[in-house]
Amino acid sequence: MSGVPVVIVTANHARHRWFAAQLVAAAELEIRGVVSEAKRASTQQSSPDQPPLVQRHFEARAATEQRHFGGAPDWDELGAPVLELPFGESNGAGAFAWVSDLEPTHLLLLGCSIIRAPLLERYALQTVNTHLGLSPYFRGAATNFWALEHGKPECVGATIHLATTSVDAGPTLRQVRPQLEAADDLHDVGCKALAAAAEVLPATLAAYAEGTLEPTPQPPGGLLFRSADFDEAALARALERLRAGLVRDYLAFKATRDAAYPIVG
Repeated sequence: MSGVPVVIVTANHARHRWFAAQLVAAAELEIRGVVSEAKRASTQQSSPDQPPLVQRHFEARAATEQRHFGGAPDWDELGAPVLELPFGESNGAGAFAWVSDLEPTHLLLLGCSIIRAPLLERYALQTVNTHLGLSPYFRGAATNFWALEHGKPECVGATIHLATTSVDAGPTLRQVRPQLEAADDLHDVGCKALAAAAEVLPATLAAYAEGTLEPTPQPPGGLLFRSADFDEAALARALERLRAGLVRDYLAFKATRDAAYPIVG
């Protein structure tokens, strides 16, 4: 039996190429193409005008992602057609025509611009986003960071959900928590969350496409964070929690702590 016909819409960093490669290799999916959108220039990277602690944080993130995902193939080695676009062009007419010609039944999103019309209209209820974080407990940007900053490793993970016009609020198909270790740092946690999502995504989408998996509406509530909320003080608090044994203490009572924050799947 052939896999679910899919187009991936993602960004262009090593983690996005690694993610796409995992899906190309999955028997449950038939990856017909990948839209790769350049990331917007962001304050969420190292620059000389940042405090030294913040600079080191983003430099360490780049090094950790290289360690976890550095073996990702280049786009021309992926084994599927790739359309490379500037930031924001995933919603353009050219992308819509390219995707439509490939005739996928579903779209899979990770790390791209917010998808809107015409793609989201054409693939309503057939567009699935991978959001790094456990909604609704922590919403918005850098949710796994904020879970640790708040002392809640049990709220670290990924949410696979239907994309809607409300960002990261569509019905949930599956959530996962990564297998953490006491020595994991801020960046290991995020990389492991992405890897855990990639592992379950193919079977999750196949079950949804077959009609054997019913989406679960997301409840309201939770804590919402914007990119502008991240600063040196928040980073220092998160690092101090980790140095004090945050993940170690969580693992000692993992079952009880996880049960207090139930997830889908």
